[in-house]
Amino acid sequence: MRPNRLNLGFKFSIAAAVIIGITMLAVATLVVQYQRESLRQNTAASNLAMARNLAHDAAEPLLVFDPLRLDELVNTLHGIAPAAFVLIADSSGTIVAHTKRSSLGLTVADQQELRGLSDAIAAGKELVREYSSGDGLIKEFSVPITVGNKVLGIATIGTALSTVDAAIEERLQSLKQYLFMIIGIMLAGGIGGAIAVSNYLTKPLRRLKDRMVDVQTGNLEVEADNPRIVRCWERLGCDKRDCPSYGKLRCWAIAGTFCHDTVQGAFAQKIGDCRKCVVYRESCGDEIRELVEVFNQMVKDLRFNLQELKKADAEKARLERLSALGEMAATVAHETKNPLNSIRVATSYLKKNFHGEILAEFLTIIEEEVMRLNDITSNFLGFSKPAPLVFKPGDINAIVRQTVELIRQEATDRNIEVILVTDEHVPVMPWDHSAMKQALLNLLLNALDASREGDAITISTETAGDRLRISVQDTGAGIAKEILAHIFKPFYTTKTRGSGLGLAIVDRIVKEHKGSIAVQSETGKGTQFTIELPMHDHAHAYHTGR
Repeated sequence: MRPNRLNLGFKFSIAAAVIIGITMLAVATLVVQYQRESLRQNTAASNLAMARNLAHDAAEPLLVFDPLRLDELVNTLHGIAPAAFVLIADSSGTIVAHTKRSSLGLTVADQQELRGLSDAIAAGKELVREYSSGDGLIKEFSVPITVGNKVLGIATIGTALSTVDAAIEERLQSLKQYLFMIIGIMLAGGIGGAIAVSNYLTKPLRRLKDRMVDVQTGNLEVEADNPRIVRCWERLGCDKRDCPSYGKLRCWAIAGTFCHDTVQGAFAQKIGDCRKCVVYRESCGDEIRELVEVFNQMVKDLRFNLQELKKADAEKARLERLSALGEMAATVAHETKNPLNSIRVATSYLKKNFHGEILAEFLTIIEEEVMRLNDITSNFLGFSKPAPLVFKPGDINAIVRQTVELIRQEATDRNIEVILVTDEHVPVMPWDHSAMKQALLNLLLNALDASREGDAITISTETAGDRLRISVQDTGAGIAKEILAHIFKPFYTTKTRGSGLGLAIVDRIVKEHKGSIAVQSETGKGTQFTIELPMHDHAHAYHTGR
């Protein structure tokens, strides 16, 4: 495929021509359609008026039954109007005059197409209707012939709509010619104007493009020309020769200027005020030239930033390489130091004291600290290389109850109320029971750590459409806003005792169950963690073995 090499000016001209053409064609179509409908209505009104005149003129000859006069009336009207037929019938429905001689003497009831006239004669009302016949679609105008209140018969004019439409189209030909001529003039003028405007607009853009190409090739010592640049000291009549911008261009990009009797700061601090200044507005002129000035400032900032980046790049790369390793090493060293210290102190003490009660006490310390060290190590290993989930069908409420029982005694000892609210309509679904229990336990332990005596922890389950929500809420100290963004990051912790992996493990388990976890917290009022799990996706994953 050949690349598109049409320039912007040509595209702009084509777009303008297309828009003008489409607009004018739409207007022309609407005008022609409106005129066509208007002519149809006028023709219908004219035919109805002629039928009324015929009924008026036929009253006397029908009353005295003058067939020659009636015949003259229908033939005269047929000659001056584009009618398919003209007829006059008496009160009994017998056709006494008709442009088709073969129909004379017949009744309207004998002809299927004219049967509706019987009702019009009987009702003495005008009738306008359309129907299909051998001559095509016919529109019929019927007016009763009356003398006083007596109905003598009916006068009818039938017009072929194809003939009427042909006559209308013929009358519209001149209008269409004028409209097409106007469209042509508008297109020519629009294309010419579009070319002129596009040349005016794209000329500075072409210059700007050339400078951008220079930047793309690595040349940052470029500047797009702006012939309308204004010198601030001349425009404002300023004589402050010690101003950093005196004798220089683009005062808005110079730090420490003396505008408005105040010393202004760097570009990023002053540009908001400078955009309102007459010097900046006149230098830019319009949006395109303002784009030129923005480009020049961008290149200037890019040069400065690249220089700074080169200085910091090596140091940044080194710090990034060591950052993750340093955090992990510091956490591991900190978390293993205290258990090992406890073991060492307890062991040393046992060497000096062999009393049974003390020995039991310190053996308990050793056991607890070793278990804690083991838990920390297990967390590291579990996070770095987690075991694959094993989905089995089960009741999530049962998992929640079992997990709550693990912390209930500690909560009771600390006078913290644990409230359990379960939705008994939660269906049996496939879960990894162990992983889900671990995630809930981590949340409950965090809630316990954040709670004080007299606080409450609420854990609830509920269904919402095709999703299951599990909420763990406490009324504890809450989490500061600046910490919330980091709580799910591995090794991030504000505790003196902890690996910083608890919430990271929760986040991973929830995501492995194709769910999401959200947190809301307010300092001093508590924290709420909400897990949302898609129930249908769980069922599908279980049945397909994923």
